[in-house]
Amino acid sequence: MKVLVLINLYPPHAVGGYELSCRDTVESWRANGHDVTVLTTTTTFHDPAQDEAEAHVRRLLEWYWHDHQLRRPPPRERLRIERENQRHLQEVLAEVEPDVVSLWAMGGMSVGLVWTCVERSYPIVAVMEDDWLVYAPNVDAWTAAWGRRPRWLGSLVTQLTGLPTAAPKLPPTAIVAFASDYLRRRAKAEATITFSKSQIVPLGTDPADFPARRPTPRPWTGKLLMVGRVEPRKGFDIAVHALSDLPDATLHIVGAGDGRHREELLVLARHLGVNDRLTCVDFVARNELAGVYAAADALLFLSRWEEPFGLVPLEAMTQGTPVVATRRGGSAEFLTDGLNCLEVPIDAPDAVAAAVRALGSDEALRRRLINGGLATAANYRVDRFANTLEDIHLAAAGTS
Repeated sequence: MKVLVLINLYPPHAVGGYELSCRDTVESWRANGHDVTVLTTTTTFHDPAQDEAEAHVRRLLEWYWHDHQLRRPPPRERLRIERENQRHLQEVLAEVEPDVVSLWAMGGMSVGLVWTCVERSYPIVAVMEDDWLVYAPNVDAWTAAWGRRPRWLGSLVTQLTGLPTAAPKLPPTAIVAFASDYLRRRAKAEATITFSKSQIVPLGTDPADFPARRPTPRPWTGKLLMVGRVEPRKGFDIAVHALSDLPDATLHIVGAGDGRHREELLVLARHLGVNDRLTCVDFVARNELAGVYAAADALLFLSRWEEPFGLVPLEAMTQGTPVVATRRGGSAEFLTDGLNCLEVPIDAPDAVAAAVRALGSDEALRRRLINGGLATAANYRVDRFANTLEDIHLAAAGTS
């Protein structure tokens, strides 16, 4: 099977789990003998010369995102971007001649690329780990501009430029693989890129990076951990507030993201007088992250927003680390209060502090959550995710 993967970022240049799971899946398919080409953007977070040569990865596309901010370039620049992106796509399609096009994270991308794949009748599978079917046309500066104008004007521009100006529609044959039922329900209700066929394919952890570890009992030391993209929706500030009510606890934050928000957290910590008990790092090698989870007494997962899935709690569970969580969105489909986590409301530092105190004072509770977490994590593995997606793509390509 020959697959063309479209995605906005591809490791080692990544900001979240979406990109990492894409690479895991691509490598699994390649190991199984499939010919996979990745077409992604030129965005890099370090010197590309430091990367290992990857002939199957083409970093050619431009997009409407830079340094965690959406871009709105002038009209002439948007036209140039769209034309260049279409040229790159068409050249790669002609070279690869894929049996199936696999759409991954398309937020901030030219959704006209999807139009081209649809119009050329390529079999399509869309892998949904966030809700870009809902928001992508609105953050694509080219498509969004014409969406605010009369439809006839957009049609005229398409005739003159050959570039799509409206949100695409996936054909009835396209299959959308959603990481959670929450994502599917939201897409059915709100998607601007419509679809017909879908399937739930939950994410999972990689045993190579997160081998199941049943920890030996150890005394509570109050080491709290948060992992994820550092942005306001994730509730990092709630953990900092809770720390002021937990004088014997420390908080370690691991995650890249918005540097401005990180500075806001540090300012808040100084204001609350807890800065000496807060540490932040923006990068930990993936093969070292399991040790970070294992060293913590509890993981705090305090999202305000509806999480598309939420892989971080599962990673912590593999290492026998109890979880305190808000259970938002897709994460509620595997997090169960009292079984594998302690649930807290959003924006409730007092409740977070109370949950942490409960864990610290009750070894039986910690043990119950650890055992429940280990059992849950065992059912969510990346190899199962990749294998299921492989079967879906083979079926779409007609080669199964």
